[in-house]
Amino acid sequence: MKTKSIISSTAIVLLSLLFCTATATAQSKGAVNFVYITDLTGPAHAQAAPLGWAVEDYFNWLNQNGGIDGHPAAVSLVDTKYTLPLMRTAYARAKDDKHTTISFDSLSGGIEALKTQFAKDNVPVLMCTGHGPALYPATWVISMMPPYDDTLCTMADWIMANWKEKRKPKLALLLGDYASGRSPELAKWYCEQKGIEIVGVEYCPLLPTDTSDLLIRIRNSNPDFIYDTLMPGQIKVVLRDKLKLGISIPQVNFVFNSYLITQTVPPEAFDGYMGFQLASSWWEKEIPGVELAYQLYSKRGPVPPFAYIAAVGAAMVWEEAVKNAIRSVGYEQLDGAAILKGYLSIKNFDAKGLFKNISYTEDDLRGGKWLKICQLHKNGTVSNVTDWMEAPWNLKLKSQAGK
Repeated sequence: MKTKSIISSTAIVLLSLLFCTATATAQSKGAVNFVYITDLTGPAHAQAAPLGWAVEDYFNWLNQNGGIDGHPAAVSLVDTKYTLPLMRTAYARAKDDKHTTISFDSLSGGIEALKTQFAKDNVPVLMCTGHGPALYPATWVISMMPPYDDTLCTMADWIMANWKEKRKPKLALLLGDYASGRSPELAKWYCEQKGIEIVGVEYCPLLPTDTSDLLIRIRNSNPDFIYDTLMPGQIKVVLRDKLKLGISIPQVNFVFNSYLITQTVPPEAFDGYMGFQLASSWWEKEIPGVELAYQLYSKRGPVPPFAYIAAVGAAMVWEEAVKNAIRSVGYEQLDGAAILKGYLSIKNFDAKGLFKNISYTEDDLRGGKWLKICQLHKNGTVSNVTDWMEAPWNLKLKSQAGK
């Protein structure tokens, strides 16, 4: 009996050791480093900072729910203050780190300038902004939204689908004076080919104090519509000045931060203002992805701005690419080439309903190609003007047309 008791005790000890070893192994899976390079401060912070908060909040939540197949996500937010030297430095520090993946929402012109370096380094970079020249031709820059020149093409399609008069519709461009803000000029040819007359192009500084002069010139060009690439700090000045000048020309924004607008602009100034949404937003609470965004944002405030919600979706896309890569090559072999293939494996992904559809191919790394126009009302509510519309790929069409 004594011998049996010793054998039994030994077996229990061995089983306990095996269980502890297995548990330790499961708990000690290597981390994946998610480096998010953005503008937490500086002139673009109102648009960019909520993106960084969303990435941080989402991956912290993901870690509480098991990580990426057991691998924790180590998130680093790098503030580039909208300056190119800080952006280059942040990339240089992160690009050679093992088990690391990078995303940018910073100087769009800088991303375009660095795209050849990304390709040379074999580093895929998720770009949370809509700068078309960084995406065509496809290299190692990935997006989850249509570029802003594609957005203008979508507006042209919408105008012509609803235009009833015999004359050509007239369109003015009120562009933010930064690289991706100016990029819709690349789609002027598309508008003109569709039969739309571009009657004026004005550039709004990043930190305007008065835009009356720009708006008077636009008014004098007598457009039927205005398309703008204004960020929140620009919008609040433009809409107030537009109200002061009595200008009521229908205006459509490129990325509709509708809730933030209601908090910074008088109701009579934002009433009727329209904008493009690339993802579901704060007022569509029945969508699971929006519900999650509210949950994640609750410690910061009552209502997540659109940029925050869209970035929760972007973080899901980012996670999906890394998950695909780990499942394909294993954690130890995780590198840029594997992560790029991870993106290319994403098909028909909707991020809990936040996106219409995210899909990648080797030739088209835009990911999201769908947009809808929404409209703000004086009481602060938002309504859909259109259903989802597929954005034309401006730069590819332009190249094919020899323009």
